[in-house]
Amino acid sequence: MVRVLRFLGLALWVGACGGPTEEQAPQIEIKPFVDSGMDARLHFDRGVAFAAQGRYTEAVDAYLQAIELDSTNIDLRYNLGNAYVYQLNYAQAIESYLWVLERDSTHVSARNNLAAMYVKQLNYTQAIIERRKVIELDPGHITNYYDLAFVHFIRGEYPESLQLIGEGQKRAPDDPSFHRLLGRIDFKQRKFAEALDAFKRSIELDSTDAATFTELAKTQAKLKNYQEAADACRRSIAMAPKEKEAHFVLASALARLGKREESQQVLAEFRGLEQLHDKVEDQLRMLGNEPSDHEARAMLGLLYIQLERIPEAAEAYRLATQLAPDSMRYHNNLGNLYLRLEKYEKAIQAYAEALRLAPDYGKAHYNLGQAYLRLQNIPEARRSLIEARKYLPEDADVNYFLGLIFAHGGEYEQTAEALERVLKARPKFLDARKKLAVSYLKLGRIEESRKQAEMVRQMEAEAGDSVR
Repeated sequence: MVRVLRFLGLALWVGACGGPTEEQAPQIEIKPFVDSGMDARLHFDRGVAFAAQGRYTEAVDAYLQAIELDSTNIDLRYNLGNAYVYQLNYAQAIESYLWVLERDSTHVSARNNLAAMYVKQLNYTQAIIERRKVIELDPGHITNYYDLAFVHFIRGEYPESLQLIGEGQKRAPDDPSFHRLLGRIDFKQRKFAEALDAFKRSIELDSTDAATFTELAKTQAKLKNYQEAADACRRSIAMAPKEKEAHFVLASALARLGKREESQQVLAEFRGLEQLHDKVEDQLRMLGNEPSDHEARAMLGLLYIQLERIPEAAEAYRLATQLAPDSMRYHNNLGNLYLRLEKYEKAIQAYAEALRLAPDYGKAHYNLGQAYLRLQNIPEARRSLIEARKYLPEDADVNYFLGLIFAHGGEYEQTAEALERVLKARPKFLDARKKLAVSYLKLGRIEESRKQAEMVRQMEAEAGDSVR
């Protein structure tokens, strides 16, 4: 099913979150906290701080403690709803937003988020009601028109959707999202030439949206422009390699072009991606019913990793660590994801927590060393890798990076010893062999250096032959 939310930007007070989505929502700032008790304010501030760090389980607890002391505060309930959203606890989020709106029917942020929750639950009738109220409250914000137009599009109510697109385009004629949605409506109505023009215009305005290229490809295929369809699919896949629909359209276009073998290969890739996406949907449904299932969150994180959706994977593991704080594996995996996102300080914190739980976990010591290396903190990296080698004495990666650090400090005996261990585990590790030759030379072990240099030449010659 088409993903239907760009909600809450999620439209939450903490700011926008990225991610390819369909429905749009305005950036909404939280209203000032009305202080009716210092203790409640302290818990509120704790909740804000936890949420800013992505620690939504703790944020929920802090907001609930504040509510016990100040049960009438609207902003507490609104922020509580936002934290529930990040936990995928949509039922509780809806309850919080409804509580806010019962007391302040003009709270546009709560109403906007409530509408997004109804879309998540496929309750489009109620979503339309709330979206119309949002437009009444904030008629000048163009994304409100897109959001409601999109819900009508999902329901096949094209005249209503077109009317809202027109209202939006009066305010923002060059917004690519309106042209993209217009193209999708034309496509559904089999007006393929008009759809083609709409998608091309959307791409002129924003050439970075992979989904638009996929829609363009589908339209080109309907017009029997199969080469153009294949080209558009490849543009889409280049931007979003793990999105499945572009693979399916590409396989079909290649088959039409008579490229059967290539088509079958792409079709196999599509089937693998389809299975992964289906598993993601299964996990999301499971979490919608049981938000506190830490194993489901960790599995969701693994699936996101396979789809190369690393920020979402990190979010899933971050929530898993909050639900199961004693899991060394969750903290270590979270650190690995932070490392890939180049959030090195956060990676260090995650690895440190993993090692607090399991001090003898050699891989976590190695990973911690990697994070310190990325920060160019050589002394701490050295300490971590030496500790890692206590538990992984023959590990090639541990010894290789230790060898680099020893060489950096001019400790060539230790460098040579570490690199010898590397080559014992991986005899064809070319760079390690080159560095070992240099280390032997620095130590005056001339004959051993020559032998390593000769092996390097042979390996390079073999590599050259293999690519001719």
